Amino acid sequence: MRDIFEIIDRPQNFPYCPGCGHTTIDMVLARAIFELGLKNEDFVIVSDIGCVGLVDKLFRVHTVHTLHGRSTAVAAGIKMVDEVLFDNKLKVVVMIGDGGSTIGLLHLVEAAKINVDITVLIHNNFLYGMTGGQHSGLTPKDFKTSTTLNGNPFEPLKIIDILKNSGATFYARTYSQDPELKEIIKEALLHRGFAVVEILELCTGYATRYNEIKGSGLKNMLDNLGGKVKVKEKKESFGEIYKNKFFDGKGEVEFKGIEIDKRVSLKEPLKIVIAGSAGEGVQLAASLLCYSSILAGLNATQKNDNPVTVGSGFSVSEVIISERNIKYSGIEKPNYLIITSIDGFKRVKNLLNLSENVIIDETLTENKSYFRIPARRYLSVRGGPNYFSIGFLFGKFSPFESEIFEKAILKYGKSKEEVLKVFKEGVSLGKSYGVQSPA
Repeated sequence: MRDIFEIIDRPQNFPYCPGCGHTTIDMVLARAIFELGLKNEDFVIVSDIGCVGLVDKLFRVHTVHTLHGRSTAVAAGIKMVDEVLFDNKLKVVVMIGDGGSTIGLLHLVEAAKINVDITVLIHNNFLYGMTGGQHSGLTPKDFKTSTTLNGNPFEPLKIIDILKNSGATFYARTYSQDPELKEIIKEALLHRGFAVVEILELCTGYATRYNEIKGSGLKNMLDNLGGKVKVKEKKESFGEIYKNKFFDGKGEVEFKGIEIDKRVSLKEPLKIVIAGSAGEGVQLAASLLCYSSILAGLNATQKNDNPVTVGSGFSVSEVIISERNIKYSGIEKPNYLIITSIDGFKRVKNLLNLSENVIIDETLTENKSYFRIPARRYLSVRGGPNYFSIGFLFGKFSPFESEIFEKAILKYGKSKEEVLKVFKEGVSLGKSYGVQSPA
């Protein structure tokens, strides 16, 4: 990342092709930020896929690089939280190309509709420049690209008209060589609400290869799209509407945390994988394990895995419990691997040799080195095999007092009495194996 002075008026410091309009827009944005006195720590650039995404490493501000077309949605989320819950200081700018704009068109429409306080700079160079010069939804009629070598036969989407009619309260269309571009961007940055600026520019890698056009021709292309536009309207932003309607003027949110019941000590992090069948309560049981860990004053993470069908096939939860902050939620070598069904077995069988202790339903294996328990006998209770297995883990290895997990069941669980009974039976069986210190 560079200081703002290193990218104002210094095209040699940009990664784009010589003559690319992205360089001009970035330099103008840098100067606008400087002249407005915006602080680096209060500025967020959310970039999209494509050459436009190279902007991330140029500005010494917060940056988020997103999936193709999703930058507006991510930026809207950032600003919604900042405006509603925090100090409303962030200036959030979306840097998106014509490809991303059409792929993520509905995100733009929704953000305009609810007037989220973000600024969107659409870099419209009429084609997909990073992937070979294919046409996009904003390619002008008769414009040549690698996929429309005889000229695009269709009219382009008029994206500013779409967003105008969607509710955008600041909308502008111009071109990268416009001497007024900086002032337009400054106005957009200062606008309170959804602001979008479509900036026509040239891809010198492909647009100039297929078309007899130079930068001086952009003005004519702008005229063909309806000419230069800049309109500003006043309307309540999303955050203002939301706070007025739901906060009753208080402007504060009450966060409900989990109060520590009894702080316990844990020498080493515990890594537990629970694998079973979708619809059998694997993830809820894992979440109660996390709740109980937090009640015990520990940190906990839960990482779930299930097929898109959600209600069939496997369901796996990875739970890490630690006294220290958990910086990575994945598990490669579990301390405890709990398997409660054949679906779960098939999914995690590669972990069997990597796990220190395997707790598995007795019908799934004859391997006597595992703790084979009758987990599936408790199928009549939703999540029963999982709670029985977790109970066995507590009874045998006592990671912390089982009474804390019981409190989590009573406070956050479902079918509490039945689940509590199953859990206690698991604890009893675990203790009958002889209590062992945690792995």
